Order: sequence, then structure tokens, then C-alpha cells
Amino acid sequence: MRAADPSDRSGEAERPGVEWVAVSEAATASNVVLAVPIRTLQQALDTIAPRVRPGALVVDVCSVKLEPRRWMRERLPEGVHSVGTHPLFGPDSVREEGLAGQRIAICPAPGHERAADNVGAVCRELGIEPFFVEADEHDRRMARSQAMVFLVARALRRAGIAAEDASDHRRLVELGTPSERRFLSVLDLVSADTEELYEDIIRHNPHAHAAARRLVGAVEAEVDRLLS
Repeated sequence: MRAADPSDRSGEAERPGVEWVAVSEAATASNVVLAVPIRTLQQALDTIAPRVRPGALVVDVCSVKLEPRRWMRERLPEGVHSVGTHPLFGPDSVREEGLAGQRIAICPAPGHERAADNVGAVCRELGIEPFFVEADEHDRRMARSQAMVFLVARALRRAGIAAEDASDHRRLVELGTPSERRFLSVLDLVSADTEELYEDIIRHNPHAHAAARRLVGAVEAEVDRLLS
């Protein structure tokens, strides 16, 4: 297995026995996985496109799927297979629980269904449970769940309701009920993700825009109902 990144992370690669190579060399592999922020995926595709071999498989792991699928179709050469995936777990989950039993969404692109099946088979060998879903349906579901959870967590933090740091968390839970403490713990987990990921999940999911407006409208309507 080979890995590459614009920044030098060769020290991290040594521990799991991964060969650290230049991006141009990594792009020539039979299977290329692009684990990059959503906002940099187009640039990454443009970088590897001249080096990707015919018949190779390119997989992305972004948290939205419609736009990445379009970008791969537009930027990758003819004869290169592409599959969109969204692992529903992160490094922390794997460190604590391992890969077995984790889930991954796989969004087959038209004409690349066999490649998607092959990705699913590899996931099963690793103990990961794949489920297949159309890119539009994936983004629609994620807009109502992941995107809104991120939005609520960030909004509550900016409103001073979610904790800013450890001491603030202790202050908030002193008078909290068990359900409040569990709720705050979830907010802490979500808030730990990067601002970059949060912004990209909202901005690059076309269904998140309407979901966010519905959420704001529902909160305003509930406040008006209670205070009228």
C-alpha cells in the first residue's frame, strides 16, 4: 500500500508499514482512494488525472456525494472507473471499536456499477458493512441528519449553550439532568470536528440549504408560539 499527501506525513506512514511516495506516483496505482477535504477534491482530481491509468479505480470518501460524483465524471479520463463512498465512521471510532461492524455508504455512478460492487466486496472482507444508495438520496438523508446535527451544534455553541472548553462543560452539567448531560456529550463530539468539514457539509450538499432554512423557520415559529 502506498500513500501520498502534499504535506510530508511519512513519519505517520512508517508505523502501519505504508510506503510514502509522491502524489504523482500514487496516482498510477490500480486503486486510488482520495481522502481529501471536500473543498480540495476538484484540485486533487486535476492533479492525478494526467497520471491515472486506463482501467484504474478512483474512490472518494467525501461526506457529500452529488458534487464529487459530477467532479469525477468531468475531470477523470475516459476508461477510469469511479465510485463515491461515505464511511459512516472516523479515526476515533476505529481506534476505539475497530473496523468490524462499521458502516459505509456506496453510491454507484452510472456505468460503474461493477466497480461499486467490487468496493463493497472489499469492505465486507474488512468487516465493514456496505449499503448502496443513490447519490441524490444519500445527500437528501445526510441533509436531514448529519448536516443539521453539525448546524445545531455550532449554533448552540455560538449562542453560549454548548460548552466552549472543559471548564465550561463542567459548569453546564452541574445542574443538568441525565438527558441534558447526554445531549451535551453529543454536542461535544460533533463540535470536535473541524470547521472546514462543517462548512463543506453544509455548502456542498444541495439539500442542506433547504433543510437549514426549515430548521431556522421551525425554531422561530416555536419561539413565537411560546412567547406570544
